[in-house]
This record gives sequence, C-alpha cells and structure tokens, in this order.
Amino acid sequence: MEQEMIYFISKALPKLKIHGYRRNTHGWDNDIIIVNENTVFRFPKNDKVADRVMSEALLLKKLNRHKPFVTIPDYTLLYDENNKLRCVYYEYIEGQPLEQQQINDRNAMLLGDFLTKLHRMNHPKLSTLHTYDYWNDLFTSVRENVYPELSEFQQQTITCVFTRFLDTLPTLSYPTTVIHGDLSTSNIIWNEGEVTGIIDFTDAQIGDPAFDFAGFYWEFGPEFTKKVLSYYEGIESKESIFERVESFYGLQPVFHELLHSIHNDETVEWDSALWRFLNLSNLCGA
Repeated sequence: MEQEMIYFISKALPKLKIHGYRRNTHGWDNDIIIVNENTVFRFPKNDKVADRVMSEALLLKKLNRHKPFVTIPDYTLLYDENNKLRCVYYEYIEGQPLEQQQINDRNAMLLGDFLTKLHRMNHPKLSTLHTYDYWNDLFTSVRENVYPELSEFQQQTITCVFTRFLDTLPTLSYPTTVIHGDLSTSNIIWNEGEVTGIIDFTDAQIGDPAFDFAGFYWEFGPEFTKKVLSYYEGIESKESIFERVESFYGLQPVFHELLHSIHNDETVEWDSALWRFLNLSNLCGA
C-alpha cells in the first residue's frame, strides 16, 4: 500500500523529487504520506471519504478568503486515470499536536478567531452528519460493545448522559453552522508555543456549533473551553453553547476512542479510560 501511494505520487507529479517520506498512521479516514517533510498527501480510504474530501477542498478555499489567524491547508486534488479522486496534497504545517502546556490566553484567542470565522461561513454543499439517528446509533454501539466491560455504576452514568441528550435533542433550538466536526488536539497544530494551524476537515458538516468546542472540554477542561468562548463571536449566546458542551458534546469523545480501540483489538485500561468521563459527568451525579 505504501509503495503504491509513492508510485502514484511519482507518476502524478514527475517533477517532484522524493528524497524521503514517512507515513502518518493517526488518520482514521485517510492514509497519509509526508514527502520530504514539506508536502502532505492524503489518500481517502473509500469512496465515501473521497466525496467528503472534495467538499472539504472547496470549504478550505472559501475559509482561506476569510483569513483566519491560523494556517489551514490549501488542497490540490489529484485524480487517477479514471478521473476518480486518488488523493489531495498541501504544504506541510510545521508543529506538533496541541498539548496541555500550550493552554494559554493567546492560543484561546487564536482558536476563538478560527471558530468565529468558520461558523460564520456559508457552504451549501455540506450535509448534516450529526443527526438524531447518528447519536442514537452511537449509544447502541456503546451498549453493545463497551457495556460488557463496565461496572453497573459506569453503565448507569453513561446511560444518563446519552438519554438526557437524546430526550432533549428534538426540542433543542440553536442556529446550525458550518463546523469542523473533528477539532481534537491531533488536528490542532502548535509550534514554538503558539497554535499555528488547523488540519483535517474531512468531517466538516452543517451542525451544532457547540460540537466544535467538545475537544477543548474533553482534553483541557471547562475553564479553557470558557476562555476560547470568551474570544468567540458566534450568533448564539456563549452560555447556551457551553451548556450543550458540558452536558454531552464534551463527554462523548471517549466513546469514539473506546470503540476504535475495540474494533482494532487494542488493549484498553477501562478504569483509567473512563476516569475523565466520570469526573466530568457531574450533571449525572458521577
């Protein structure tokens, strides 16, 4: 697979001299090759992801016109001999995934600016992925795959979080916007102490703007989430956004991680994996 991707790159870009490359294994939807430490090639793993990547490319071009303070990719699309999207490439954004020690006022401002400009965009080609059925299916998968490994108390707390959200979701009223859809720390790049880039817009969609604050809440807690919100200028009250983050969106990342580990036969330390979730789930009496 790796050699096939390198062969395609060489054939599609004959003027590119490949002096070295490495594979990034963190992507769930794309196979990623970094060539010469300066160009990223993303190969969608299936046709569904490829369709999303094409829409993502259009979104990024529009977002770049709004000049966010952080760097975002600017895709060039490459097609195979059947005119089917094979991969995209863009200039490598130097840095590392955001870490706890980089949590400061400056980076909160940069993230708040990015989300303000993203959420104020129009992009009619995007669809809504986070439907009621999406969240209900996630809950079903958690019950089937995760619950057998958990104590009764852990199961009850998770059930409370999901049922409370699913029961209120049909009645929730909020303005939908363009959202990144996967603003986890692995997709936030920092360099020399400052957030410098945002990557991987494959899950971009029309959805609840509060969802884009979930990663901040899960990784860094409520105070940093509030700090980012203080620099955010959306079209809804910051209190309403934080309420949805605190009650559900900021808690659900753990289940995607656990299901991914289970489906890939990875070892899970169950008590430590759920410690943060139980600590944050105070609205369910955890």
